[in-house]
Amino acid sequence: MIKFKDIFNENINKLNLLPSGKIFQDAKNIESVFKRSSHSWSESIEMFEKNRNNSIKQNVNVKDIKITQPNIQVEKIIAMIPKFKTLPIVDAVKFKDGEIVIFDGHHRLITHWILDKPYIKVNLV
Repeated sequence: MIKFKDIFNENINKLNLLPSGKIFQDAKNIESVFKRSSHSWSESIEMFEKNRNNSIKQNVNVKDIKITQPNIQVEKIIAMIPKFKTLPIVDAVKFKDGEIVIFDGHHRLITHWILDKPYIKVNLV
């Protein structure tokens, strides 16, 4: 029988294999997993705020999402794994060039990746 502890440790090992990041003591760089967007964080949030009323909730392939920040904190991910099913929805923007860009929810995105969940529910503008 597979135990939660074994799955949890396997996921943490996957997280620990990511290169070290900057800013935080427990930072990991996620650019080896997700491509950085050609759009900035500020462009993304501005687009989202302008069009918030036209957002739709949908499942998006995790591999199709581009990031606006390169670092996450390990401790935040560790805390999210047991709460996976109750995590808040992620906000993202789809630009005219087709890029789907996350500006809020990088830790939740990595949690999906670590748990091998191919789709993430997003509030998409």
